[in-house]
Order: sequence, then structure tokens, then C-alpha cells
Amino acid sequence: MSEEETSSLIHEFDDVEEEAIRLLAKFKISLRDAGDGYVTFSPYEKMTPRRENQMSRIGVSLPRAFLADLRDQLHSGVVPHSALRGIVAPAAGYAEMVLQDPRLPGNGSFRLRRATISSEMTCRHIEEGVRIATLRREDHVHTNLHIAGNGTTCLEISPASPACYALTAFGRYTPRERDHWGSFGLTVKVYLESDKPDRMEKDAGEVASSLLYELDVRSGIRFHIDRWLAERGDRSILQRRATTSVIRFPEISIKPEMATLFGFAASTIDNPPLAFLSYYQILEHNLASAVRRRALRKMAKELSDPLFNKSSRDDLLRIFMIGERSTHMSEAAQLRTLVDECVRPEALTDFFATGDHLSHFGKKGPIVGVETVNPSNPQVSLASQVADRVYGIRNRIVHAKDDPRYGEAPPLLPEGPEADALWPDIMLARLLATEVILDGHAGT
Repeated sequence: MSEEETSSLIHEFDDVEEEAIRLLAKFKISLRDAGDGYVTFSPYEKMTPRRENQMSRIGVSLPRAFLADLRDQLHSGVVPHSALRGIVAPAAGYAEMVLQDPRLPGNGSFRLRRATISSEMTCRHIEEGVRIATLRREDHVHTNLHIAGNGTTCLEISPASPACYALTAFGRYTPRERDHWGSFGLTVKVYLESDKPDRMEKDAGEVASSLLYELDVRSGIRFHIDRWLAERGDRSILQRRATTSVIRFPEISIKPEMATLFGFAASTIDNPPLAFLSYYQILEHNLASAVRRRALRKMAKELSDPLFNKSSRDDLLRIFMIGERSTHMSEAAQLRTLVDECVRPEALTDFFATGDHLSHFGKKGPIVGVETVNPSNPQVSLASQVADRVYGIRNRIVHAKDDPRYGEAPPLLPEGPEADALWPDIMLARLLATEVILDGHAGT
């Protein structure tokens, strides 16, 4: 919409509505369309990870009747949450985060409507009527649980507030659907006695996580707190390596369990560490065969040596030690053997020659506590560097130990900046898995 068109639309609003639109503009959210019962805005930039995606073209619509509440919220100094999909209002003393239902949409919301509060404890938010305004329809059943705490902290699960919805929605409703407004989604609101955003985010995150844990364990209701779309890492990397549009009868024979793991990894896009582990399991499945193959080749070489003497204790001991070492190798050493035996060197070279991989795998990369990869390193082979890094990431995902020895490399959790940045490593593990599968096929 042009600036003139936007200006003409604004003249049709009253002073309160105009102020709400101006306050949204501070977040680079612009008015796109308006009617008697709705307004449509551009999505917030953190909800549009790709500039021309479908979400950014649709826009975010909400009932016009809530513009006054939106103005009041924004006027109180709302700021986006630094990491999670939500907002923080330091002056008003609350943080609000979007809840996502991992099951069938609406399942958790339906079960929450039948839930009751464990105590009748009241708080000032209820007594003084200072609860946050939420988006709702009069003829629509909503979850509305305000859970008073023992101190100054209270929790609430209810529909999104106008400000949270304006910053965290991504085109769920369009103007054509304005006569069919339904649920605007649920958020968890944490009321706090604090005015410092960093502290509020920390405290709100801790109590909200505890709430979701108890909802799961006590009531079988599962939700998780979502993150900003723009901070989930560049998943388009999954599509970058074009192959071919020609479909053929399969020429590579693959075991069903390997195909299942490979396919499952691609389906776990919302859990990068799990995707990595799925590819790693393919490597793990083939560790013993790679080690055994190398050991047999070394034994065959010794036995074929014209100077080999089967009556010599030393010669027999060399054969014995080859077998002994192969059965007592650490998993890290086994993985090095697997990569060296099964992965073509040019496949690794090509991988690191494309894209901006060197910065990700270098010393300043986003994944800490694991080996870096430098294709120009003359001291350690590229295959060994890759194997050590992959094994290090595997350990950080699997070994979630609360131990000072792991202080420099804490657990790599399913959600967080490191998980979001893991995609290049996932693609590296995927490459290794395809190479191992190909090697197994070629060796049959």
C-alpha cells in the first residue's frame, strides 16, 4: 500500500485508533487495509524469516474494536521478547508468550477449558481488575485461567492480547474471513513485580516452564513456548542442493530401518538436534562393519606378506593385535574409521567449498565446545576433523549431564540459539549418512 493510501485510511480512524497505528509503526508494522470491522497490518519482521514468503504477503488482521486496547498496551511500553515469540511490558509488569499445541490443533485448548484452578486464592489482578485485555468473541468459548501465586507472581492462560497478537501472528486471518473470527490462539501471561526486561524474561521463562511441565505430568496437557520464526536458523539449506526431477525405479538397495531413520530426520524440522541424531544413528549402525572391514584388510595384508611366518610368535602377535585393537576402539575412533573408509574425500571437499560453511565450522562458529573444521589444516585430515566434530555434537546432545566437567560444553537442547544454528551440521551428518549408505550398496 502506498504512503498516500495509508494516510487516507488513517484519516478514517478516531484519535485513539490513529495512535495505535502510529505506535505499531515503531516496530516497522504498517497498516495495509481496513474495513468496518477489521484492520490488517504487515507482519512483524521476526515473523517473516524470508522476505517474500506467503506469510508476509497475507498480513495480520484483527478486529477493529480492539485498537483501543492495542493502543493502551503499546502506550505502556511493550517490547518484543528477546528470544521467545512474545512480548514484555516492563512498566505494566508482565511478560506474554505464545503457546503452541504439539498435538492436533485445539486439543490442548479444549482440555484446558474443562480445567479448574487448584485454589480460590485471589490476587490484585482479579480484585483490582488490572488483567491484560485479550482478543475474544462474545459467542466463542475461551480458555481463561488466572492462577494466583503465593507471592507477587501470577500466571494466566488466555487468548492472546492485541499487542502480542499483532507482533506474533503471521497471516492466520485475512480480511475475507473477517466474519468468521475464531480463536486468536493462547498465550501464557506471567505477572511480575519487576520493571527490568532481562530479569522479567528470566523469571517469566522459569515459572512458565514449570507450569508447562506440571500441565504435562499432572493433567496430560502438552504445550510448548514457541520462538521467533526469524531466529530458527536458515532451514532453506535443506533445499539448496538440487538433484534431479527425473524419478526412476530405485537402483540403490537400502535396509528399511535405514530408510526409516533417514526419512524421520527430514520430518523433525522443529527439533534440529533430533534430526542430527537420526542421521548419526545411520552412522552408528555401520560403525562395527567399517572397523571390521579395515581390520580384515590389514590382516589379509599381513598374511599375504611373503615374509609372514606362521611359526613366528611375533608375526602371529601382529595379527592378534590387529583384531584386539579393532574390538577395543572407542566410538570416536570407530567414527573416524567409518568416515575414512566410507566417505569419498571429494564429497567432503565439495561440501566445504559451497556456501558459507567455513564461518559456521570455524572458531567463531555458533556451536561451542566441539571441534572446528578447516579443510586447509595440514596436520589433521579433513575426514578426521569431520568425524571429531560430528561425535562432539552427538555427545552434547546425548550427554545432558549436570557436571562441572562439561561446563565448557553444556547440553545442546532442542530449543535455543545453538539448536537453531545447527542446520549446516545436520546437512554434514546427512552427507555422511548418504555416503555410508552408498558405500554399503557398492560393497554388496
